[in-house]
Amino acid sequence: MHLVTGGAGFIGSHLVDALVESGQKVRVLDNFSSGREEFLSHHEDSGRVEIFRADLLDMNAVKKSMQGVEMVHHLAANPDIRLGTEVTDTDLKQGTLATYNVLEAMRMEGVSRISFSSSSAIYGEAEQMPTPETYGPVMPISLYGASKLGSEALITAWAGTFGAEAWIHRFANIV
Repeated sequence: MHLVTGGAGFIGSHLVDALVESGQKVRVLDNFSSGREEFLSHHEDSGRVEIFRADLLDMNAVKKSMQGVEMVHHLAANPDIRLGTEVTDTDLKQGTLATYNVLEAMRMEGVSRISFSSSSAIYGEAEQMPTPETYGPVMPISLYGASKLGSEALITAWAGTFGAEAWIHRFANIV
């Protein structure tokens, strides 16, 4: 079973489609604050997709959604970079704290594989384009970018501390 956080979002729903097409069973955990039910409606009768409507800040729900999972694809986050300037704790809560909850629920439920959707926003105003993964120092200029960088650090430390496997993907603008 694969768990896709943010699985009702644009990227997440496409990942759900690909996993189902490859024969996998998928559990989607989404609070539907920006995700859309219609992105998943074609899986309604497939028997391959379970939907958990919950927030990643609800540790009990996250832990419950983790039961029986072999791999986590963590895509959930605040999709609006500008919102972080209006409600300044949004990215901290929906990014870094949500990632902590995912990792802690993984640890409690014995799940040791995570794929994380990060962002090129961690680079800030990079002077080299295209920006290689080895570029540094990374200096985000948005709270969103800082939250993604913080989540990357948490995941890296978690993997090292608890022997987990982690993949981090730094997407640029998705349109």
